[in-house]
Amino acid sequence: MSESPDSVTVGMIRAVPRKWEPGANMATLERLVPQVAAAGAEVVITPEAFVDGYVIHEEGWTPERFAEVCEPGPDGPRATRLREIAAEAGVWLVAGLSEQRAEGFFNSAHLIAPGGTLVGRYDKLQVNPRYEHGRALPIFETDFGTVGICICADRRWPEIIRTLRIKGARIVLMPTYGMRGARNAGWMQTRSYENTCWICFTHPEESLITDPNGEIAAQVTHGGEFLVHTCDLARADNAPMLDDRHPEVYGFAWER
Repeated sequence: MSESPDSVTVGMIRAVPRKWEPGANMATLERLVPQVAAAGAEVVITPEAFVDGYVIHEEGWTPERFAEVCEPGPDGPRATRLREIAAEAGVWLVAGLSEQRAEGFFNSAHLIAPGGTLVGRYDKLQVNPRYEHGRALPIFETDFGTVGICICADRRWPEIIRTLRIKGARIVLMPTYGMRGARNAGWMQTRSYENTCWICFTHPEESLITDPNGEIAAQVTHGGEFLVHTCDLARADNAPMLDDRHPEVYGFAWER
């Protein structure tokens, strides 16, 4: 891979999906992803479980009903169409959806390259018990460098973003659906500051980007269906919060 650029323009979709209606939600992505790309975005992020509408908490949930709106693995019809949407728009796409596999249901995010290739997927770690939790914290290589992905509640555990950062991610792309607002903004600013990284919090009702200094770089809470912002990734290269750590003395103090 060639040397990564020093910046990337991120587009974050701010739209509320329809519960139990993957067809309608796919139509929303068919409409919005090209618009976000036309506004200059190189990577587009959807909210969490956008395709099924994040119905895991809904009254009337049953495994049988849920299976009807989940993807049967990465080659399901909607997952395949998401790869086509990314290719048609010429963007990287981080798409939130639920999958059913042999082990159970997973809350996932697919990372799709501009050519339509599935680069990888991340399974949410901190999940509703109806989901199986993820088993890994992968990082992914892109033409704008190393990225990490985490989903919604994962942001509340400091080890998760710290692990992605230590592995080399300068930016964390984050589909979400849960809590938002001032308290959450404080969490995101802290996670960015303590890891000297960019975080792109992508919620149906709020788009928020925090920078390596822990400042709010961009935010949309009303008006408009997406946010587009350019992140200077080079600002994450001078990282005293990582370089000045003393892991040799930390040991296994987290265990209990």
